[in-house]
Amino acid sequence: MSFEAAERKQFGIAVSPKVYDSVAKRAREQGLSPTGLAKLLFEAGFAARIGQERDAPVDDTELDHQVTLVFACAGQGDIKAIAKATGVNMALVERILEAWRRKRPA
Repeated sequence: MSFEAAERKQFGIAVSPKVYDSVAKRAREQGLSPTGLAKLLFEAGFAARIGQERDAPVDDTELDHQVTLVFACAGQGDIKAIAKATGVNMALVERILEAWRRKRPA
């Protein structure tokens, strides 16, 4: 099986200074750019909305788990929170994240 690079499209959105500052602060805390964090948040929200459209609505708790998983898959987040959301042992989560960090392109 081969994977081909998918064409990317870009959105341009404007947010209030308060929202931008909040996103930028959280992004810095996670070692991301504001755009990188906004992308993760958009993808989590989009996935939740598609679930609602497919008559598989999510409640707040499930949405919280989905958002946590998006960040976990991006290698972000607290090990304890990732373990709780995924049901995976904390030691294994730590080993997985470390392996991702080693393999992440420079």
